[in-house]
Amino acid sequence: MEKKISTISIIVYNRELAYQKVSDILHNYGEKVLLRVGYPMKEKDIAIIFLIVEMTTDELGALSGKLGQVESVKVKTNTLRI
Repeated sequence: MEKKISTISIIVYNRELAYQKVSDILHNYGEKVLLRVGYPMKEKDIAIIFLIVEMTTDELGALSGKLGQVESVKVKTNTLRI
């Protein structure tokens, strides 16, 4: 299967509850991540994480599915047309 470049936007609404789980999941896909930018907003107890990844659509679905199963986490993906 062909690898494609995609973006993933992750919003963590409860940092204390979910941040470690999200970090553990992302660590498992570390070799596929080209860019990771995080913006913690401690005063609002949220964090925004933006990723650029290079992976197959099956891998992207698995990653976004695992992240989406974490309580208080929302995920959006977008695959680039190149």
